[in-house]
Amino acid sequence: MTRGISALVLIDAFRMGGAETLLAPMIVASRDTDVTMDVVSISPADWNSEKTMAILADAGIATRSLGIRRLLDPVALPRLVKTIRQGRYDIVHAHLEMAMTLAVPAAALVGRPAVCTFHHVARPLQGRAAWRERLAVEAATRSRRALFVSEASRRSFAETYRPNRMPKNWEVMHNGIDISNFSPGQADPRVRSELAAGTQGPVVVLPAAFRDFKGIPVAIKAWPAVKQRFPTAVLALTGGGELEGELRRLVADLGLGDSVNFVGVRTDMPEVYRAADVVVLPSTHGENLPTVLIEASATACAIAASRVGGIPDIVLDGATGLLFEPGSADGLAEAVCRLLDDVELRRRMGAAASERARTEFSATAWLARLRTTYLEAMGVPR
Repeated sequence: MTRGISALVLIDAFRMGGAETLLAPMIVASRDTDVTMDVVSISPADWNSEKTMAILADAGIATRSLGIRRLLDPVALPRLVKTIRQGRYDIVHAHLEMAMTLAVPAAALVGRPAVCTFHHVARPLQGRAAWRERLAVEAATRSRRALFVSEASRRSFAETYRPNRMPKNWEVMHNGIDISNFSPGQADPRVRSELAAGTQGPVVVLPAAFRDFKGIPVAIKAWPAVKQRFPTAVLALTGGGELEGELRRLVADLGLGDSVNFVGVRTDMPEVYRAADVVVLPSTHGENLPTVLIEASATACAIAASRVGGIPDIVLDGATGLLFEPGSADGLAEAVCRLLDDVELRRRMGAAASERARTEFSATAWLARLRTTYLEAMGVPR
């Protein structure tokens, strides 16, 4: 006999970020299960992002904000304890540092289990930021489960905070996204023409904000080698950002103006992926679990990506895509050329990537794993 689960989902604030926007598909997926989730922000409402609030509202998700501005606020624990007690929740699931630092002791005071999720790769911190993260790690380690969304995330936290022995309750649980719109299909000729700048050559899409850790210059520097093998190939840079001027200068300096196409930020990414022959992500550092690779995988794209952060969690080298060393223009060119040269390899890897996206990285799969974890944390046998 199964039982329903009532979960309080806590987050620092409804800011605009990866963890915050992942709440919507998680909550929506829970509606088809016996798990009910209430979403509450620790912080005041005036800290919230209008865009994030719009995403949650569009999904029909009601939210509350507790108005706690700092960890040492004397009302913080009493207010959270009251929230847990009044909601009669079975479990508390905290996302991000402030939420988990407060959630674990508050849940313990009410006699409820807590689960915590880290959404980033640990990096060197100083001052108060280092203090806040260390407190969160200590709290999460005392919860029933400390979840990390990639193996790279868990390993980075272990190296920083538990170099001698990884705690037994530290587990990897991949996030999921809504992949319902990211299905394989025929390319729209209009979209493909836009990406290829009107040419008929192969199209390689790089979907990323123009930020330093995305490694976009690596792809541009690799492009002459790709062009040598595939003279009509086009690299479509799909995104935008403050580095655009610098990237355009690099393209011009290398004489690649006819084969590197800046297509801007797109709102039709499923069609973009379907129109691509290859999707490439050459990140150099900082990646945890990049959503664009999950989307591209679900759409059955052939992928070439750098072996960094949580990317190998998504792209299984040789099975669902090809990996190359971060920062290696030669490695990128070799991987892209191998895929462009072999239609059957692209088809086979794309099909495997699409299947893996559905079984491992969909919101539905994520919710199923969370439900099992919740029951175990509550002491209910599988």
